[in-house]
Amino acid sequence: MDLLELEDSFTDIGGQFLRSAFDLREQLPNIKAYLFDWDGVFNDGSKLGSEGSRFSEVDSAGLRMLRYGHFKKYGSIPYLGVITGAANPVARDLMQNHQANVLYQRAIRKGKALEHFMEHYELKAEEICYVFDDVLDLAVAREVGLRFCVGRLANPLFLGLVAGSDLADYITASQGDEHAVREVSELLLGLMDNYTEVVQEFISEQNHYTQFKEAAAQIEMQTWEFKSGNFERL
Repeated sequence: MDLLELEDSFTDIGGQFLRSAFDLREQLPNIKAYLFDWDGVFNDGSKLGSEGSRFSEVDSAGLRMLRYGHFKKYGSIPYLGVITGAANPVARDLMQNHQANVLYQRAIRKGKALEHFMEHYELKAEEICYVFDDVLDLAVAREVGLRFCVGRLANPLFLGLVAGSDLADYITASQGDEHAVREVSELLLGLMDNYTEVVQEFISEQNHYTQFKEAAAQIEMQTWEFKSGNFERL
């Protein structure tokens, strides 16, 4: 898809490009990891006590297509993980289902989680894409290579701060309970320019998709929890 047409597709639904699609496409080949906040990104931020908070199958499908699209485009499975301030069994189950690499829980100091993640997987900040929605995420957003902020009507001052302080590259039209993860996934696939092929192979499990599934099945997810000033593996 032509990049101007791609931009129009997302601005028409209310998305806000803070960097052009041309700049984002140039940055994408450097990305090796996709990290997500959980509450407010996969959902509206509401908590269900010890049960955690929910996610959408619409977002889950988008996430799977994104990871496969990256594999198809660049030849390697990108690292995938969640950084959340809570201990959320739903987040853990979804990440395990996606053969994610890592889940950071009770990670109130998200900048520390980013440092740990980069050291553990030998990554640079510019090789990481982060999807976030709120103040505690800014310690990560200010460092990494690509930043997608989930839009929310309730915090116009925060979104203004993000936009005016170079803390995001795109603000979603969708709120967390409106499939914002799917919006980001589709935008990234559009930037990779392989959306149609990914969808076709995703539903038929042909071509590179079998290789992707076999490689992903070898990934063992690690869960880390912030305790007494350090991250401990569970």
